[in-house]
Amino acid sequence: MQAVEPLTLTVVANLKDAFWFEPEWSALWRQATETTPFQSPAWLIAWLRSFQPVPFKVIFFRRGERLVAVLPLVVNGPEGPLRHIEAKGTQPGLRLLGEGVSDYLDMLCLQEERSSVGKLFQAWLADQLVHCQSAQFQQLRENAVLRSMPIPSSLHEKVLPGVPCPVVRLREPGTGAELPLPESTKRNVQTSLRAIQKIGRLSLKIADRLSLDSTISVLFSLHAKRWRRRGLPGVLETPEKQAFYREAFRALLQASALDLFTLFLRDVPIASLAAFRKDPVLYYYIGAFDPDYAKFSPGNLIILQVMEFARTAGCHTFDFLRGGEPYKYKWGAEDQPTYIRKVWR
Repeated sequence: MQAVEPLTLTVVANLKDAFWFEPEWSALWRQATETTPFQSPAWLIAWLRSFQPVPFKVIFFRRGERLVAVLPLVVNGPEGPLRHIEAKGTQPGLRLLGEGVSDYLDMLCLQEERSSVGKLFQAWLADQLVHCQSAQFQQLRENAVLRSMPIPSSLHEKVLPGVPCPVVRLREPGTGAELPLPESTKRNVQTSLRAIQKIGRLSLKIADRLSLDSTISVLFSLHAKRWRRRGLPGVLETPEKQAFYREAFRALLQASALDLFTLFLRDVPIASLAAFRKDPVLYYYIGAFDPDYAKFSPGNLIILQVMEFARTAGCHTFDFLRGGEPYKYKWGAEDQPTYIRKVWR
């Protein structure tokens, strides 16, 4: 009988070393089931580069030489990377890396290694909470590794509801002639489509490696135009965030996990939508449209075309991601719960 190789962990706390492990981290992300693009190194290393949290810890779990799990964390407190969303006087605590811009968070772990990784994680967490007041893992999905992973009996925990993510279940091609949408939404979109087609032809384009940077600029421009019209700053306004999204989108496109769409009226961009893809799910991350064309509902027009694209590409779910904005439910979306798990000594 072949001996089972031991499970070990390595803690990386600087960007250079985290980047060094990126190829095998990416391979694990592609192999692990039930993960999202928010757990990919394409997303998280861009987050590290752009927001430069100090300190952070990326824990690599290995079975012999093989990487089987990755847990990326930041140590937060009054001067930590998440200080803008923490209460004043907050004591140091462990949080998942990527918080703030990520809609789902979790550890990466091979299914068959969950039990073994869990045991090693328990010992590591108990040791860390001698120095940190608590650990908080949020935006955990129902099947998240960190939602069900056991904790040491010496620690306390509480599980709270997180921000839900509305999703639309798509029919597979050939099982129905149309998307499973509410009739009122179909009528409204068709009315908008007929009206705008009287002006000119609509076309949907997807960015490739050559057009990505210019297409990202279109997204930023449309988003800023709409929010400035309201007299408000948009979420893409700061140079820091724009640099992050440019780097993350480039890396996600290289990983075949980004679809950046632009809807054109003749040759004029009137709407943009950035979506991520992993396994059979398309995630609608952010969209924008030109307010000059608001009466034609260009946001709805691009959502419809992207839903059709998703179904044709074999996706069974269109995920609107977190937030309960009313427009999402007009597409027949239903809430998918997320959870917050707090652990303390």
